Amino acid sequence: MKRSSLALLTSLFFAPVAAYAQSVARVKQIATPRTMIETEVPDEMTLAVRSMMALQRLEKDVFVYRSLGAFEAKGKLARVSYEVFRKDLNEVSAEVEPMLARLPEGRLKTELSNALASYRDGEFWWQQIDRPRVVHVSALTSTQSSRTPSDTAFADTVPYTVTIHWRQANRYLRRAEQLIHAANRAPLNGTPTSLSAVRAHPARIQPAPQAPLN
Repeated sequence: MKRSSLALLTSLFFAPVAAYAQSVARVKQIATPRTMIETEVPDEMTLAVRSMMALQRLEKDVFVYRSLGAFEAKGKLARVSYEVFRKDLNEVSAEVEPMLARLPEGRLKTELSNALASYRDGEFWWQQIDRPRVVHVSALTSTQSSRTPSDTAFADTVPYTVTIHWRQANRYLRRAEQLIHAANRAPLNGTPTSLSAVRAHPARIQPAPQAPLN
């Protein structure tokens, strides 16, 4: 009698424990793939958002004109000096390039890469016309007298080229922002949308209209 009672108590005690252990094991098996999915998506999104925010620091340095008349009326390329912009560009490039290298190939990476390239192109052309604020009078006179009409015409067109590159960078950043927003707000099958899912559904992206620079 005692043995049967002991066997009954043992079964009543250990059976729930075993069932609980099996349930926990099943929960872990189910939760693991979901956890992997949820951690994979923020990795891509975090890299993309951080890249865009870094590039937006350069956007704050420059003026983005919507028309040729607006540029000619103001006549300024940036809110900062060329030296400051070059320093900011070097810092942003060092921060963004490793993140872009980790992003999967697709439209978002292309837009962010094009934005960085546009800022670099703008800096290159800006450097062609940048002059120190303080120069020796004889050196300034020599430089002015040695310039040909073609040199003068070239120098006059460079600011417009710089402005176009700023505008292109702004356009690429706006497209990247749309892609990120689309990935965040458009779930597929009740799960977070990854960047690869957005690339597979380009119809979700509505490009923003751009006014011509004229």
